[in-house]
Amino acid sequence: MVSKRLVIAEKPSVARDLCAALGGFEDHDGEYYESDSWIVTFALGHLLELAEPEEYDKSLKAWTLASLPILPPAFQIRPREGQKKRLDLIKKLANRKDVDGLVNACDAGREGEVIFRRIQEWIGDARPHQRLWLQSMTSDAIRTAFDELQPGDAYDPLADAAWLRGVGDWLIGMNATRALTRRLKGRTEKGSWSAGRVQTPTLGLIVAHEWKRLAHVPRTYWTVQVAFSADAQAWTGKAWQADGGDDKDAERSKDRWFERARVDAILAALAAPGQGTATEKRKESRENPPLPFDLTSLQREANGRWGWSAKRVLQTAQRLYEVHKVLTYPRTDSRHLPSDYRPTVEGIIEALSNDADFQVAARQIRDEGLRNVERVIDGTKVSDHFAIVPTGAETPDDMGADDRALYGLVVRQFLAAWMAPAIWSTVERWVEVPVPGQAPARFRTSGKVLEVPGHLLAFGDEKGKGTALPPLRTDGLDAAVSCDIGEVVVEEGETKPPARLSEGALLGRMEAAGEELEDASLTEAMKGRGLGTPATRADTIDRLITTGYAQRIDNRLAPTPKGMKLIDILDRAHVPVLNSARLTGEWEHKFQLVERGESTRAEVLDALTGFTREVTSSLVGFDHDGLYAHDASLGRCPSCGQGDVVETVWGYRCTRNVWGQDDGCKFFLWKEKASRYIDRHVAEQLVREQRTGKLVGFADLSGRSVEASLVIEPESPEPGSAWTLRVQYGGADASAEAEVIGEVVFACPCGEADCGGVIETSRRFLCQRVLEGRAKSGPVLPKVVCKRPIEIEDAAAYFGADAKTPPLEGFISKFNRPFQGALVRKENGKHGFEFPERPPREGGRGRRGAKAPAAEADAAKKPAAKKPRVAASGTKRSAPKSKEVPEAEA
Repeated sequence: MVSKRLVIAEKPSVARDLCAALGGFEDHDGEYYESDSWIVTFALGHLLELAEPEEYDKSLKAWTLASLPILPPAFQIRPREGQKKRLDLIKKLANRKDVDGLVNACDAGREGEVIFRRIQEWIGDARPHQRLWLQSMTSDAIRTAFDELQPGDAYDPLADAAWLRGVGDWLIGMNATRALTRRLKGRTEKGSWSAGRVQTPTLGLIVAHEWKRLAHVPRTYWTVQVAFSADAQAWTGKAWQADGGDDKDAERSKDRWFERARVDAILAALAAPGQGTATEKRKESRENPPLPFDLTSLQREANGRWGWSAKRVLQTAQRLYEVHKVLTYPRTDSRHLPSDYRPTVEGIIEALSNDADFQVAARQIRDEGLRNVERVIDGTKVSDHFAIVPTGAETPDDMGADDRALYGLVVRQFLAAWMAPAIWSTVERWVEVPVPGQAPARFRTSGKVLEVPGHLLAFGDEKGKGTALPPLRTDGLDAAVSCDIGEVVVEEGETKPPARLSEGALLGRMEAAGEELEDASLTEAMKGRGLGTPATRADTIDRLITTGYAQRIDNRLAPTPKGMKLIDILDRAHVPVLNSARLTGEWEHKFQLVERGESTRAEVLDALTGFTREVTSSLVGFDHDGLYAHDASLGRCPSCGQGDVVETVWGYRCTRNVWGQDDGCKFFLWKEKASRYIDRHVAEQLVREQRTGKLVGFADLSGRSVEASLVIEPESPEPGSAWTLRVQYGGADASAEAEVIGEVVFACPCGEADCGGVIETSRRFLCQRVLEGRAKSGPVLPKVVCKRPIEIEDAAAYFGADAKTPPLEGFISKFNRPFQGALVRKENGKHGFEFPERPPREGGRGRRGAKAPAAEADAAKKPAAKKPRVAASGTKRSAPKSKEVPEAEA
């Protein structure tokens, strides 16, 4: 009997690629493939997961505080829903008499390692196995990797790190989620208050930035721009103050003047007879070439260029690696290449020199030779995977718009890495105008022109790009020049709050464990202590959105009021270990120590257990009333005039508003309105003045930012009555900027011959004829529907032959309730919902084809007959108890 080895790939497509590269396989109904030496099958990603608490002890099915923390003595695994059949097949193949061992061909990283090890554990196969380590999916790379199969136990440290990460997430997530849900969930609230080892500190980063926005106080400023001329040259300059602040801080930039008296003094000096004195300094500056991308830098670049989400970038890069085989493995945190990679680089550049899109830069590199070799090819800076680079494989014709765009970005970055620095000619010109009794007023003008393209040639930048500023003097001297003063323009403005975090900016902070690091070398040093890994950060961001803690507004990330409340409670309950990006980043460092063999699985598990005990104890033990006990009141109650308004977990209430007291005051303001968190500063203004000025931070159901004011008013003239909080719109729409038009991404289902396809813009996917005004209606889909971002895969299904998406989660109704459903393209081209069938009710029948289980059901609900005690957010709700424990705690 000829022995064979069973190869387990992570996905069906990878299994097919392995077989195609090796050759000689018989297809067994697509379930597995067999040759004379190999049997190849696949895992469909994660087939197994850690067991739920009740599988260790049935009593743990009930979420009680008394049962926490849950610390299993040994962790068990179980099949994920619907995966038992595949596991049984793998076990059957492994137990064949002619199979003498297993080969782990899952993705080369932690996730791939844990997928295989769990399968191995489940099927009970204790034989030594081998590891297929693939950095590239080309046929040559696959054959080489099979020739160089490595012993599986060489990757035991990687498996231990993967196991610890999964166990750590289970311990923190399971215990913190149960504790928070028991302590915070309201009686009518659906879903849980989830928490996680990486998820919660990531939310903390978003919330901390939002607090800066909410704390912003607008300030009036002025800019002074003056036209100058000397000989035949004219230019404009802005009044500049040496003590104005940091150029990188828009609010404190040096061309903004916050004291009108100083502006008036400058204007008086400009109006007086006389001239200014101009000087300038010219110099050359070098712009060094970039390193190739790792996943995070690629996600940040694509987000900055096109507004792509981290998940969209990862999915596209994975397709380019797995399906098209034109990129190397994308889930990497390295921007360098291994020491033996130079011949491969030269071969890739030779291949690219024949590609019309890249041949100019590629041929220049080929003819002049590689630059920066020691900087880019550095094996000491390569971990499990090297940088994302092209493989040199021929570009297939069937690549979609996303695939082609991201591939081009990676290739140009790769080419740029081997080229010379770009040389810029820069000039800084100053004009001084005397001001009586003060230092002279100074006016600044700058120019920058590209003299030598260098590596920028790879991105299509040519010599001469930039803003030219001819020399002041034709004789080449640096002496001062007298200049005439022309038109003076004074503009008044108002400072704006800092923009919300882009996904790229958040990824950078996750990588640097919450630090805002501009220096690339410092970012590199923090990578080992970041939040999560490059492969998991996109999922973490998406999880915050689907769990209702974060939302996308104008293509940026913002916390929901629920997310703001969670982080505020954790801060006040003294649970910094759960909320600290830096402390949580240290866990990633501990996992890496295990991965490198510098620490043991037992040591880190012991530390994780202690961490879980600490977090759980703090969450179980905090007192609701005590969280705000030391804060001053917000002022006298505007309703009864006798009590004070104080802050609580859920809102702001009068001290005379006591649960169960019929003759008390009913004043209560909830901490949420129109997706905006009602912070203490706003609440104080409402208590004091019953209205606010224009506020930022509101959002409509399409996910667009709007400005509005808030007003509170009594429901009745009786003292101590409930008050209602209302939104007054009418302010400028913060998202009214022009719609940015992108490329054709799909064939259009309108079927018209003159339609070029579905166009992606900054806000929508839509028929080209509709975009250009040649049709009044046609296929269209917003990029955000009911606060859920629409990914490119969702849009592809919507505009496809079936005219609908698979069931999607993460939609939020106008009453802030999550729901799921499929998006359906209607005959008029607009979208509708198709909802899943409801399960049968106990003692009755379910409903087929229910049209409104969530969003429409909210609108259909009628208010209760009994009038609630308080109402202050548009929808009427009962006041929470004075002691804010939403559910009885067992």
